[in-house]
Amino acid sequence: MAKLPGMFTEKEKRLRNIIHQTHTRLSGAIYHLCNDRHTTADIVQQVYIRIWENLDHIENDEKIFPLLRKYSRNIFLNELKRNRIVEKVHNTLPVEEWDLSSENRLLAKEQYQQIQSAIRRLPPQQQQIFRMHKEQAMSYKQIEAHLGISGGTIEKQMNRALKFLRSELKVMKDDSYALTLLLVYLSSSQ
Repeated sequence: MAKLPGMFTEKEKRLRNIIHQTHTRLSGAIYHLCNDRHTTADIVQQVYIRIWENLDHIENDEKIFPLLRKYSRNIFLNELKRNRIVEKVHNTLPVEEWDLSSENRLLAKEQYQQIQSAIRRLPPQQQQIFRMHKEQAMSYKQIEAHLGISGGTIEKQMNRALKFLRSELKVMKDDSYALTLLLVYLSSSQ
């Protein structure tokens, strides 16, 4: 049966209810962390996306606020870390190298695609663990609960993934834009 406009799945209804019950309180808690409305809105959105992705594994909606706060704190800290890394690299490079000409943007896009291509060449489990940790900012414990594999296996798979990616992408290290991408991508959440 096709879904009619205005009809929601049980999962969608559940998320709407969680948002309705927690949005004001969560926004206030995040604003207290970052003191910026735009950043608050971005983090709130990321938190609810993460809740949506993990909703099937969440058992008690009544006690979800601590999880929301944990997600928001992790996202906020990861953003701070990324910003510090980019700033550090930015401060070590001559200003002229940060020119965002169309040629440099095209080069950066190509290098980003090289990084994504290297990630796609990881074995399936390594790729999944790597993306969950680096892109979704999930902790090893969260990945362990989500995938049902041991923390030791997750750590071993992450180490292998990082070793492979560093090896595959070492040719990019000569270029400052590639170095920045690598630092941000490979150093975040560590």
